[in-house]
Amino acid sequence: MKKSVLFFLLAVSATVAMAQTNPKPGYIITNDGDTIRGIIDFRTNERLSKQCDFWPEGDSEGKTYKPGDIEGFRFDNNGKYFVTRRLNLFGSSQLFFAEFLVQGKMNLYCVADKYDEYFFFEREDGEMAQLTSRAFLTSSSIQDEKERLQEKKEQYGKVKLLLKDSWKAVNDMSEDNMSRKKLVDVVRDYHNDVCTDGGSCMVYEYKEESDKMSTHVKIFTGFAYYSHERTDFQNLPDENYHGGAFEVGIGVEVGIERAMKGGSVELGVAFSPKTKFEHHTNVLGGHEPSLTSYEKGRVTFAIGVVKRFGKAKITPLVRGGGFYVLHFGNHETRNYLSKTIVDVAWDNTSHYGIYLGAGAQMAVGKHYARLHADWYKSLEGSDKGNMMKWGLTAEFAF
Repeated sequence: MKKSVLFFLLAVSATVAMAQTNPKPGYIITNDGDTIRGIIDFRTNERLSKQCDFWPEGDSEGKTYKPGDIEGFRFDNNGKYFVTRRLNLFGSSQLFFAEFLVQGKMNLYCVADKYDEYFFFEREDGEMAQLTSRAFLTSSSIQDEKERLQEKKEQYGKVKLLLKDSWKAVNDMSEDNMSRKKLVDVVRDYHNDVCTDGGSCMVYEYKEESDKMSTHVKIFTGFAYYSHERTDFQNLPDENYHGGAFEVGIGVEVGIERAMKGGSVELGVAFSPKTKFEHHTNVLGGHEPSLTSYEKGRVTFAIGVVKRFGKAKITPLVRGGGFYVLHFGNHETRNYLSKTIVDVAWDNTSHYGIYLGAGAQMAVGKHYARLHADWYKSLEGSDKGNMMKWGLTAEFAF
């Protein structure tokens, strides 16, 4: 029941976060060729290939345009440029907002779908060839990968045939490099070789600095109180330890503003030195409680999402994700009546779980400082562990 509630809260939070816009100045081009300036919701390439959310200047009411409703749209400052094109991505022809990369004797378009990118080379006479850049994640089996390698080989052959009037462009095509920059350079070379009137092609390069994903390296330190701690192989399997431990760590955070306003993905690794917890246990029929001490250190790996609210100097935030913790130096001793009756050590153990937290972030120039409180819980079925902890962490990113 608790897991279901947590999952529901996370899902609702993600939905609310995704509903928020990422406004950027730009303009749309109507089917009559008119230009209307305003604000465009700058989201992922996949979403932009399917819709344009637009607010005209001076108008609080926005409108969503589908491919074909308008000729295209573009973001200011030489930003991304999308035009309506009828293309065949999945076996049938349909309309997309294709990102316009190069315009000249050979046009180059790109449509994103999930993890994959579909590039379309369109020669001046209207002849077209497709090149698909597939992410490794989309390959579900060895057979799938073989089929996609064959697809790539066939597509490269058709693209090179289309580029046959430029030896340099054909020679520069490489199956090992399907980056946008490389393909733009190939099409530019084709234009320079084929164009006889001295005209230059138009390259719609994506230059707006503020639209790039921001990346920060961060260091952090904190204190955690373990209200519930137990690891397999301990001598008292039904008892739970509790106590506090300090930790230090380093991480990386990457902004995902185009997918979630104020959002970022965080990865971190934390180290907690060996800490000794003590536990008093009454022995049945004994004269005094036995004193059990349990010592271990921890290395924790975490990945999650951070969501900030607002753009003030100090902003609230929430965070959540998953973690994997490795225990090392496991050692248990128990003393009773001044005698050591247990002295045992065992190999490394580990478990995994989820974390949730909330706090605040303060801007420090181009850097930021944070303070947040977090709750960590290992999951049922997690290997060799059962833990609940409460932490307070301060971090600085640069």
